[in-house]
Amino acid sequence: MKSAFQGLCLVDWGRGIDLKLFPTGAEFHGDSGTSGFSCVEMQEERHWAYQVDTYGLCVIAHMMLHGTGMSIEKAPGSGRGGYEYKPKLPFKRYWNVDMWKNFFSTLLNAPSCGSDVSALRSLRASFREQLCGNRQLIGKLNQQLRKQKAALWSS
Repeated sequence: MKSAFQGLCLVDWGRGIDLKLFPTGAEFHGDSGTSGFSCVEMQEERHWAYQVDTYGLCVIAHMMLHGTGMSIEKAPGSGRGGYEYKPKLPFKRYWNVDMWKNFFSTLLNAPSCGSDVSALRSLRASFREQLCGNRQLIGKLNQQLRKQKAALWSS
């Protein structure tokens, strides 16, 4: 994969918080005031730190998968209080459903405000394994990235 040459660029960090400017373990309380970008902790009026970022990542992934904004629902599960949050829209059967369920479950249902770097590393490894282990998928991804690049340069 030509990851050094192509990729996804995220913009608009207007609501970002640089955690390096705060003491280690700093937590925040309140809402972002941005419709559709209130993480689970904000919705439940709990403290949050990095969860606003992982929720934003879920919103981006959901938009890329479904072409629509993300709505979540509380469902019975093994999480805190016997429930967990998940996207309302189902995954297409030909997607890697287990990988995407794990992605959204991990990022939407963080156990606490502490940074769970090991969970994020595990997610990254599972995505890398799926992408790098499938030559056909790499070819399709590179083709889509070339189309995207051509569309961006022609507009």
